[in-house]
Amino acid sequence: MEMGWDPTLATGLSPIDEQHQEIFRRAEALVLAIRRGSLREEVSATLRFLEGHLAAHFRDEEALMREVGFPALDSHLREHQQFLQEVAGFGSEHRRDGASPSLILRVARRLGSWLKGHVGDADRRLAEFVRSGARG
Repeated sequence: MEMGWDPTLATGLSPIDEQHQEIFRRAEALVLAIRRGSLREEVSATLRFLEGHLAAHFRDEEALMREVGFPALDSHLREHQQFLQEVAGFGSEHRRDGASPSLILRVARRLGSWLKGHVGDADRRLAEFVRSGARG
């Protein structure tokens, strides 16, 4: 799966779009580090950075959702929490087993598919709600 940012994923909310682009860059860097067989420490540091960036981005999005009364807040929060757990699981597996072919494939597929799916669907619905001026 292609990992790069796709301009069709833009929500029109500048701070959110900028964070999304950075997340895609970091996810791509992680996949490349694993594929290159980089030292465990480098991959672990990249994973930790991605986790931290995701957590900060999710906090920002969640604050916006609360501020505007977004009606799908609970399901959106669950998606964020589940994805953070998955990314943390990749880190645990890498620390335990290294860069196995299975891990490389799963990380590349899951990061790309989740990010594109979540940004293209859930985040797009949030942006549309914000732009509509509706209050939940």
